[in-house]
Amino acid sequence: MSIPKKENRINIFDFVNTVPTKSFKKGEIIVREGEPSNEKMYFILSGTLSVGMGSPDQRNFQEVRKLSTGEFFGEIALISAHPRTMTVFIESDRAQLGILDKQNLIKIANSNPMFVYALLQTYVERLIEAEQKLKELTEIDGT
Repeated sequence: MSIPKKENRINIFDFVNTVPTKSFKKGEIIVREGEPSNEKMYFILSGTLSVGMGSPDQRNFQEVRKLSTGEFFGEIALISAHPRTMTVFIESDRAQLGILDKQNLIKIANSNPMFVYALLQTYVERLIEAEQKLKELTEIDGT
């Protein structure tokens, strides 16, 4: 199964141009692994963020991926109210994030169902990517 090319995807940012924004500085932690959900997801309007397990301020952080302008995170905690699965912090000097809470998600989804489709499309792509990485790891371990 292959991941669709990005140019064939709906741009989720077309739907979130009215969400509140907030500026962050280098090193600021946006969410921590294991924290209860604040029912918010974040859209990166500018900057680079690091996503991983552990805590950068306790020096046990293991980066899983980098995110940059045009990407988003936190959709699991927003939709399911599940605790945060990863720690995300600002890696660039500054970052500007759009913040979408559950109330605004419902408003956007009601007025434009394609937003939900775009969100699901990206989420499924991430699941496929995670499955592929897990498969690679199990093949390396020989299990």
